[in-house]
Amino acid sequence: MFNKNKGEQVECLNINDIKMIIRFLTKNHNRHFTSKDMILIVLLTGARLGEIMALTWDDINFNFKTISINKAWNYHEGGGFKETKTKSSNRTIRVDQQLLNILRELKQNDSQMVFTDQYGTIPSSTAVNKALRTVLKSLGINRCGFHFHSLRHSHVAYLLANHMDIYAISKRLGHADVSTTIRVYAYLIEEYKAQTDNQIEDLLDNLFDNSPIPISQKTAIN
Repeated sequence: MFNKNKGEQVECLNINDIKMIIRFLTKNHNRHFTSKDMILIVLLTGARLGEIMALTWDDINFNFKTISINKAWNYHEGGGFKETKTKSSNRTIRVDQQLLNILRELKQNDSQMVFTDQYGTIPSSTAVNKALRTVLKSLGINRCGFHFHSLRHSHVAYLLANHMDIYAISKRLGHADVSTTIRVYAYLIEEYKAQTDNQIEDLLDNLFDNSPIPISQKTAIN
């Protein structure tokens, strides 16, 4: 898929691919290899890599089923917390119970950071992308130029395919406004426009009732 905003080819997973990856990751879960859990969380939240790396247990609310994004990880410069990409990137994301159950297992790693691995560190961008390539290869999924950020695009594609409101998607992604989401994902929105147009046509057709008009209504019209 061609991203008009960035002028590059962006590959998104289809729904079947996403389901295969989630099934594979959950069945082969190992709390010591958190790079795979980072793949899972981006598919289910659409969060950015730096935001995921920076998550601490204070950001996970198991009762309200939410994840708070309020900081990022400076992985380009050796680590450490930094501010999120923009002010609007600070947000709270609703998540499902199955993801929370997996995250809860990571608490056994006895670290303030959610995704501390078996080496006591947070997996690097290189490590996470290597893990992603391994998972894709294991499942026979071939995507040219596919990388971790492509999983964020795949999350959006899945929501759009299921007719989720663009405003809700924009808030979930942490965009400044809806226009940003529309501009970045115009190429995806256009793909689903034809489906929406068909639905609109069907709705308009339903306005035409070909049944006979009652005599009383005919008199009123005349």
